Amino acid sequence: MKWRNITARDLEKVVSKLSLEPSHSKRRAPHPIYWYCLDGKKMLRIKMPNVHGGAGSISTGFLKQIQNNMRMNTQQFEELAECPLTAEEYESIVREKLGL
Repeated sequence: MKWRNITARDLEKVVSKLSLEPSHSKRRAPHPIYWYCLDGKKMLRIKMPNVHGGAGSISTGFLKQIQNNMRMNTQQFEELAECPLTAEEYESIVREKLGL
């Protein structure tokens, strides 16, 4: 399946839509790390790309890694980036995948 062009700006919108919490780790990471919290617990660790202007599209390998970290299939991930998928719908996907 061919990926749609997803930019760093699109992923910034995903971070704000899902209220992902930034990691406050003391070690220095090359990419920002975020946590998806469910019922007050950190459930999913998600590594996002660095934003260098945000105009260029993210590589397919990195998108696949983010998709896997978020426990989504390609169609769900693209819908999340394009905005038809809401935060509540994503929560139900996570609960189903994790068996909660």
